[in-house]
Amino acid sequence: MNTYSIVLLDIDGTLVDSKDQVSQNTKLLLHHLEQKGIPIILCSARSPSGVEMVVQEVGLHSPIVCYGGSLLLDAQRNIIQDVGIDREAAVAFKQFAGREFPHITVSSYMYDIWLVDRIDDPNIQLVAQRNQCTPLVGELESAVHTVPHVHKLLCMGAPEEITRLQARAAQAFPDLQFARSGTIYLEVLAKDVSKRTAMEQLQTYYQVENHKIVAMGDYFVDIEMLRHAGLGIAMGNAPDAVKQAAAQVTASCDEEGVYIALRHLQFTPPDLHPIQL
Repeated sequence: MNTYSIVLLDIDGTLVDSKDQVSQNTKLLLHHLEQKGIPIILCSARSPSGVEMVVQEVGLHSPIVCYGGSLLLDAQRNIIQDVGIDREAAVAFKQFAGREFPHITVSSYMYDIWLVDRIDDPNIQLVAQRNQCTPLVGELESAVHTVPHVHKLLCMGAPEEITRLQARAAQAFPDLQFARSGTIYLEVLAKDVSKRTAMEQLQTYYQVENHKIVAMGDYFVDIEMLRHAGLGIAMGNAPDAVKQAAAQVTASCDEEGVYIALRHLQFTPPDLHPIQL
């Protein structure tokens, strides 16, 4: 039987259920694996504080992947990887979306700053409540001068509008990439940044081969990670295309899919201590 050394878990729709909760069985299993020396790494499109909220709830002590791979932090929250969208490109995209798709909400993320146009926007309130984070109202054109890059832009709107925006933006901005993280969400990232690239960094960090990695996810933004992992597991609530990209399909997030998928696998800790990248 294959043995694994690292677990990468998406958060929304994977580790947390539709009520934004983690089951007790899942928490106990993840604690047991960490005690055995298995890194349990949350790999999400969320900001650091949004990921940290779940880390604290579950009680984990491993590195975290934020912004879909743009920002990777070790267990002490030192930076392992920090990449993002060119500042001028981020401003140009936001202006394009505002002009061509005025009903879509676009917000910007830079480290732990979440910059929005209006706090009373229903889409912003939805994310703020779910991730328990506070947005900051401001203009991206001014804010970009205070940071080296923008980690991601998040577009929110009706599914059909998001689909149209993705198609148009892919042609207009070939140096950016666009991935759906939910029916109403479109993630905008720098080219060649993904959960897979974060996984590759973690392979180097822990000095393990990809066949030693288990990855679990539920949406299109997770496909590359699932394909690259030694064992990619899609959630039962994932779209068919995500399930087809995975080696296995487990139960849904509301049916303890993470617990069911991991409880019978064999694990051994990474042979070597993490190295400084």
